[in-house]
Amino acid sequence: MDGSRFPHQPTAADILEHIEEHHLAKIIKYYGEEKKAKKIAQAVIQARYMFQRLKTTSELASLVQSTLGPEQRLDKLARPSHVATKTFQAIRIFVNNEMNELNQAMEISHHILNPGGRIVALTFHSLEDRIVKRHFTGINMDEPISRSMSQKYRNALEWHTLDSINSIFDKKWSVLNKHVCVPTVEEVEENPRSRSAKLRCAIKNSSLTNKI
Repeated sequence: MDGSRFPHQPTAADILEHIEEHHLAKIIKYYGEEKKAKKIAQAVIQARYMFQRLKTTSELASLVQSTLGPEQRLDKLARPSHVATKTFQAIRIFVNNEMNELNQAMEISHHILNPGGRIVALTFHSLEDRIVKRHFTGINMDEPISRSMSQKYRNALEWHTLDSINSIFDKKWSVLNKHVCVPTVEEVEENPRSRSAKLRCAIKNSSLTNKI
């Protein structure tokens, strides 16, 4: 992300110095998928009360490592991974506002593409992939994860507006790959950074006029 884009935006150090413990724990758990998020958040707050301001990445890494102890972690390729990796990922996503940036990018892409134009999205995190998938399949971002567009309209007890029903017939995208594309074993061996990559592509549909 462009560090000079928003010069007055809080840095990671600013966040760690002022954020409340339960908010930090939620960020680390949700964005980093870290099981020991509460323990790490508690250590950060305790360091703050001890007048220990976390100014560098090495200081934060050391704090997380001392908090979790001699825990051995491996990545998806069974290689040693630092215990603070997920914490750094979570803070980076939060500071850069990455999920909202991606969601906005998907909205803008549909606006600027001509009908029949193609979009290809390459993600490296399950939350990113979920956003792209929901845009392509037409599921509202606020809907429960398990409910697809068709499942929403199977419930006869729910009252649906005409606009919501028409939205089924006026999908924004036509998905090109039914199943998400992931790297092969050979590709991961050649390029380890591709191990978490997921690729989805779609075509922008023309607006339909034969609505209900």
